[in-house]
Amino acid sequence: MKYITATIIAASLLFGSVDALAKQVEEGVNYERIQPAPEPGKPGDKIEVNEFFMWLCPHCYHFEPFVKQWQKKKADDVDFVRIPAMFGGPANLHAKAFYALQAIGELERVSDAFFHEIHEKRNRLKTRDALDAFLEPQGVDMDKFRAAMKSFAVAAKANRAATLMRRYGIHGVPALVVDGRYKSGRGLTFKEMTELADFLVERVRRERQEANR
Repeated sequence: MKYITATIIAASLLFGSVDALAKQVEEGVNYERIQPAPEPGKPGDKIEVNEFFMWLCPHCYHFEPFVKQWQKKKADDVDFVRIPAMFGGPANLHAKAFYALQAIGELERVSDAFFHEIHEKRNRLKTRDALDAFLEPQGVDMDKFRAAMKSFAVAAKANRAATLMRRYGIHGVPALVVDGRYKSGRGLTFKEMTELADFLVERVRRERQEANR
């Protein structure tokens, strides 16, 4: 897989094209540094890109096709990790469901169904009863799901998601965080957000090379 070089990214940001950013990204507007920044990794180590999202969020629903397309083309040294945002109420319930489904190996299979149920059928799955009634026809083993929802592991992952939200200053979704040191800002289309992810990944690569000379 070809890596997108800093030169190509810079050119696309400056001059734009049909498939590139129409304007140069600006630090403090289109993306922000996260402080304090973690220690830089080593060249060649995986670079983690996080998407903070909610199944309830209409913007996340419309962002999803762009994320899937980006995942197909991302570089081999990039790991993509989705993190459910916890803004209280049904969002917290869905975050626990996210990790419970992940624990029993059903998350990827039913994630799109969540989006469809909420945004196409207008069923916001606000309660545990509504959630169970939705999942059972999806073929989910409900005994395993209920056990996972009560597990320490799921509670720990949900707590970590909430901690990371505070650590990164996530106040809205969808939001991207690259390497725990940069987060997406405002003023970008969904396509530009994925291009920003590639731009910041390349920036992290250069920073790691410089830090490890």
